[in-house]
Amino acid sequence: MVKKLRRQILFFPLMFLLAFGYAQAETGGVDNVFSFGAGLRALGMGGAFTAMSDDATLAYWNPGAMAFNQYKEISIFGTRTIADTYYFAGFYTHPTLNFGTLSVGALGIYTDGIESYDENAAPVTTASTNYIHYQILLSYGYNFRFGLGIGATAKIEQMKITDYKGTGASFDLGAYYNPPALPWLSIGLVTQDVYGTGIKLKDEYEQNTRIYKVGVSTSFHFGKTKNLRLSLALDSRFYTDNYNPVPGTLLYDFSFGTELAISETVMIRAGYKEFSPQNFNPPIGLSAGLGVRIWGIGIDYAVSFEDSEWQGPAELFMRLGLSYRFGRSVDELRDKRAEELRNQINDGIRDATQDYDNKISELSIKHKEEKEEALNKLEEELVEEIMKLDNTVDGYKEEIAILTDNFEAEKQNITETLTGQYDQEKAQIEQQLSDEQSNYEEKVLDLQRQFEEERSQLAEERSQLEADESFKSGTYSRGIQLFADGEYEQAITEFETVARYDPDYLNVQEYINKAKAQTKDVSSFSQDILNLYYSGVDLFVQKKYQEAITEWEKILAIDQYNKLAVRNIKEAKNRLKKLKELGVTE
Repeated sequence: MVKKLRRQILFFPLMFLLAFGYAQAETGGVDNVFSFGAGLRALGMGGAFTAMSDDATLAYWNPGAMAFNQYKEISIFGTRTIADTYYFAGFYTHPTLNFGTLSVGALGIYTDGIESYDENAAPVTTASTNYIHYQILLSYGYNFRFGLGIGATAKIEQMKITDYKGTGASFDLGAYYNPPALPWLSIGLVTQDVYGTGIKLKDEYEQNTRIYKVGVSTSFHFGKTKNLRLSLALDSRFYTDNYNPVPGTLLYDFSFGTELAISETVMIRAGYKEFSPQNFNPPIGLSAGLGVRIWGIGIDYAVSFEDSEWQGPAELFMRLGLSYRFGRSVDELRDKRAEELRNQINDGIRDATQDYDNKISELSIKHKEEKEEALNKLEEELVEEIMKLDNTVDGYKEEIAILTDNFEAEKQNITETLTGQYDQEKAQIEQQLSDEQSNYEEKVLDLQRQFEEERSQLAEERSQLEADESFKSGTYSRGIQLFADGEYEQAITEFETVARYDPDYLNVQEYINKAKAQTKDVSSFSQDILNLYYSGVDLFVQKKYQEAITEWEKILAIDQYNKLAVRNIKEAKNRLKKLKELGVTE
């Protein structure tokens, strides 16, 4: 699995390098009709969105970042550009728990206000010509759980004008990295049009420019309640353009943007799109935006000064868009699933312990009944044999003594045989419980490991697993064993340990009362030892295993062979070992 993961991680960077090396000089300019972009959050930030996350339109900007989306979301917007030309964009993103994030989107531009002319500039018809150009995007992104997202977007494009129609296809590659050690930093890499979307109308063939984008963003929370978030983003594009005077020359530009979020409800944005020292022409490129999200419904507004290459003089464009997030977030679904697994594990351990309790009780009763029945029968046989003796015969008393000795020997033999059978059956039941406890403990470890991989650290509040159900079960079952064997004083100590954890655990209170009823003196351990023991138990409950070990080692300084201390120190060290395997410090 690890080798396969490494191959995947190496594969995508190699694809980026391959795509970069495959770049061709003969391209159809830098900006196509879809340069109006997708999503008003991104447009309000000047299109500096390569290293941003948590947006439905990331299939367009960076499919690698899309892998970190939390909610199912729909996003749409439209705008009127020039004359009777309309531009629209719509996306739906669907994150899953284990299989990555899927997204589908559409971009398009439409007009019916184009007049047709022949090669001599003579009108072909007085009627206006319809023009439609659209692109369908299918995207997939996968989150590798250690801060890396990889994704790809397949694009199908079609253009139709008069009787001519052209279709093309291409794909984008994206990567996004949010280092677990630096959660405020994100890095994005994208290759757009890896093999270039080709459109052929009649004899004319044109393919879109291959663009390489690198982005960096930072995000900081501040304020008394940390309800304010400031994000800063910087993008750089690298591309070639055959319309440039020096075909094949690698060009570049920058975009930068910022977003201030207030309680993730109101967002204020600003940015500058595609700044280039060679073509700096303010106010073209400036943008600003505003967003509001309540009950999952988002309303976004963006304004920008667009490039006069498309609209003539610089013109202020205004756009309004809607989005809707629904369902539970991925983190919420993971927490819900983890809670269900925790409950299954706890219920399983508790049911196994209750079953053990029932079986031991039944076995103990059965053993006592069989022993009583066998001894009664043996005693009856002894009485019958004695009754047969003639008390007038010499040696009568000697015969009775012999019969009595035989009775005692047979009684001892029956007792040992039944006790051996009892111990054997009890050991089998104990082994069954031990096997089930081990099975559930492994499930707990797997669940801890899953949270470790998904969160890069144990989410102490939400992923504090009930792994100690197995500890309660083990202590409770030992109490039952001691109780069944008549070791009531030690049984009380075990049961009171469980009650310290959970006073309502199974029949623990009933067993404490029963055991106390069997003996008036429950102080088999000194009060000092019991105080140290319970102090260690309290620390163990709080997951402070090393401190618990220290307390129990104080017991060993008083009683170096104390079974309670030795056993629990071993259990605590085992817990520390498992946490170390997960790479988690106490």
